[in-house]
Amino acid sequence: MKKPDKYKIFILIILMTILMLGCASSPEKGRGEYVSDAWITSKVKSALIADPQVSGFDIQVETYRGIVQLSGFVDTREQSREAEDVARSIEGVRDVENRITVK
Repeated sequence: MKKPDKYKIFILIILMTILMLGCASSPEKGRGEYVSDAWITSKVKSALIADPQVSGFDIQVETYRGIVQLSGFVDTREQSREAEDVARSIEGVRDVENRITVK
């Protein structure tokens, strides 16, 4: 994939995150906490897409109260570990639940 395409996807993810902020809320979360979770999800997904060792398009990312859940499929165990390491490196991530399946 060309680098400009990655930037377009990154911008699309950011725009989708901004749109989600106005559409969803949970009575258990305060507004600031939801924003933090949405930003963490966006940062993790963008970092996974940018990482050459991981297929970020095949990994789903969800965040709740700073805990990131990764799911999806990768080709090797090393890719699963790399995805977890990438998620842990993002500021604000309290913990990572790695539910990625190796094909």
